[in-house]
Amino acid sequence: MKKKLVATVIITCSFLVTAVIANNKAFNHAKNSCVENHKMPIAKKSLLAFKWSVSCH
Repeated sequence: MKKKLVATVIITCSFLVTAVIANNKAFNHAKNSCVENHKMPIAKKSLLAFKWSVSCH
């Protein structure tokens, strides 16, 4: 029973870490796209980048 709990915690943590990393990469890509198009990125990001927005001006 304890091994299942530990495995579940490890899998859940791995999923969350992967989601945070992927979301952060998407946020940085959106900002860099503005810069590549010679525009100024206006970025807003919450904790761990789960909720973010980028607008180009």
